[in-house]
Amino acid sequence: MERVVNLGPIDRTLLLSQHEHKSELLWKVCVGRMQYHRALVTAMVERWRPETHCFHLPFGEVTITLHDVQVLFGLRIDGDAVYIQDATRRIRPWRTLLETLTGCIIAPTDMDGASRVRIHSITGYLRDQLQVDPIRDATLVERVERIARLYMLVILGGILFSNTSGNLISLQYLAFLDPIHDVGKYSWGSAVLAYLYRALCRASIVMWLTFADLFLSFR
Repeated sequence: MERVVNLGPIDRTLLLSQHEHKSELLWKVCVGRMQYHRALVTAMVERWRPETHCFHLPFGEVTITLHDVQVLFGLRIDGDAVYIQDATRRIRPWRTLLETLTGCIIAPTDMDGASRVRIHSITGYLRDQLQVDPIRDATLVERVERIARLYMLVILGGILFSNTSGNLISLQYLAFLDPIHDVGKYSWGSAVLAYLYRALCRASIVMWLTFADLFLSFR
């Protein structure tokens, strides 16, 4: 059965006037699993211009700003820079770091290179751990932090900084999760926007080069 999202209040005794509020209409809506609209993504890439970092549309130019990222994702847009190259020089090997910080042991067959791991091995470990021993009020802080790091790793590598592999995430983000209380000091919003700009620029350039090769091959 497909999972759905319903953001309705858990305890309605705390919201006595909820039935009169407009948000009640939204909370009655069940949202299914969201899928990428590949044709729309391709169309937007075609209209992206690396020179201006804007979408060129019939009614004018449109871009994505830091404010958009902050509003849509709730990410911090100030603070320390997220610098992956610096992290790779400081911490290795990544499998050892993953086991140390989270307790998750990854088989070599689930690794791709030195720092990329199959996301299903992480989510599978999370599911098994929480089924056997769910997080409760009496759960040790160390265990809570280990589970939280795994969730953050999946969000960072699989959602905010996703790649074209489809099922691989980078363990390099672990460098920003130790200590876990330092995660909030980074400017994740600006990093996400820069990553998005870079991905759009690369995809746009590759697409136009492909079009150029096709055009020349038919001449």
